[in-house]
Amino acid sequence: INAEYMGIATGVALSQEERQVVCLDGDGAVLMHMGSLAVNGVLGAQHGLLKNFKHIVLNNGAHDSVGGQPTAGFGINFQQIAQGSSYRTVLPAVQTADDIATSVAALREAEGPALLEIKICTGARSDLGRPKSGPEQNKQDFMDFLSSK
Repeated sequence: INAEYMGIATGVALSQEERQVVCLDGDGAVLMHMGSLAVNGVLGAQHGLLKNFKHIVLNNGAHDSVGGQPTAGFGINFQQIAQGSSYRTVLPAVQTADDIATSVAALREAEGPALLEIKICTGARSDLGRPKSGPEQNKQDFMDFLSSK
C-alpha cells in the first residue's frame, strides 16, 4: 500500500500537462498527507500549474485497507480544506450513483487542481481479486504508460 499517491500524481501532472491526471485517495491517506493539498493549491493559485490535476477522495471514515481503524474523515470538511488550500475547483461531496456520475463528469471538465469527495461504505466484495503482478512489474508498467503519449 502506498499512502502517498497524491505526491506521485502531482509529479505526473506537472511533467505531463497535456494529460488529465486523476488521483484516487482514501480519506486516511489525505489526512496523513494534508500538506500536499496546500502544495497543490499553491502550485495552482500562485503558479498557474496543475490545471490537469483532479483529486478524488474516497471517504469511508476508515483506514480500510490496513485493518479498518476509524479516521476523522466523516468529522471534517474536505471541501473547506481544499478551498482553504486554494484548489481552483471544489465540488460538493456525493454519495449516490447518479450524483457520482454527474460530479465525475463535472470534474473532468473542471480546471484543476480540483477536488471531489465521494462518501463510500467500508469493506470490500468477498470475491475481490488480488493483484497478479508484483511491485517491480507495476512500477515498470506505470513507467511504460507515462512514456507513451
